[in-house]
Amino acid sequence: MHPDLKIAFRDSETATRPYVLVNPMLAKHLPTSPGQALDYFSRLGAKIALTCEGERVLIIGFAETATAVGAAVAAVVKNAVYVHTTRENLPAEILVSEFREEHSHAKNQALYLDGELRDLAQYDRIVFVEDEITTGKTILNFLRSINWNGKITVSALVFNGFNESIFSEYDAAFECLQKTGYVNHLEFCGFPNPRFGVHIDKYIDSCLDLALKIIKSLDEDDVRDKDILVLGTEEFMYPALFLGRELEKTARSVKSHSTTRSPLLPREGADYPLNSRSGFASVYDNTRTTYLYNMEKYDAVIVVTDSDCDCEELLRAIQERGNRTVYFVRIQC
Repeated sequence: MHPDLKIAFRDSETATRPYVLVNPMLAKHLPTSPGQALDYFSRLGAKIALTCEGERVLIIGFAETATAVGAAVAAVVKNAVYVHTTRENLPAEILVSEFREEHSHAKNQALYLDGELRDLAQYDRIVFVEDEITTGKTILNFLRSINWNGKITVSALVFNGFNESIFSEYDAAFECLQKTGYVNHLEFCGFPNPRFGVHIDKYIDSCLDLALKIIKSLDEDDVRDKDILVLGTEEFMYPALFLGRELEKTARSVKSHSTTRSPLLPREGADYPLNSRSGFASVYDNTRTTYLYNMEKYDAVIVVTDSDCDCEELLRAIQERGNRTVYFVRIQC
């Protein structure tokens, strides 16, 4: 059973990420059957138990929402040691690490262990347990604070826009119950910037080369005989259109449009062109608003942008329409 996940918006100016993914099975934000909640958590624990069978394992739950999740996971793993992070001040002599949860309203986290449990070298694996992992940055912050070089398992009830490659420097395993709004991140460098002026023949050759590289990087099952959207961002439209035309050779249908600065009013009605609108911080300048009109649900969405800024609000607008397969392609000009 997959929970009915909902997005709730933060009422906090100190939070970097403006929303929370509300999972009704957590018994945290919404009333939930405790038996159903613990059974749900234990299913993640069963996957973890298979991953680290026969190992000495330290399981870390992340405060505050995943403290119960972590305990329930540890209960399934034989001979596990469990601890959860905290934002409370405990005795300094048992402090193992202080690190940042940068997207949160309360950014400071700490891990404490007492007595013989403090020696991390005794563990074969550290398992990090979260209710939701968006980017994995908080876990990376912790790992770098302790310089861990053993095995790790990154686990969550939900991976949301999570890219496993950020843990490439570690011997990492990954377990979760559900992936929702999963974003595949691709990056290509050396593309000419038409804002500086380009020879059009060379520019078109570059667009073709880029399109073929992107298509080669896609999971064929995500695009062949599927309904695809290729989305550009503001001025960066032509490469997205070029890619869309190449995808038309194998996809069932391809549509393409772009985010825009234009603040137009949507309304319902067959005779009116704009039926829906999402507004969010521009991927080029977060002090201004940009818009996405008539966003629908597709088998796959491919975002193509030359922005080097945070695009999380754009991705959220796409995912809120029910799009679960999203490729985010960042082009470095």
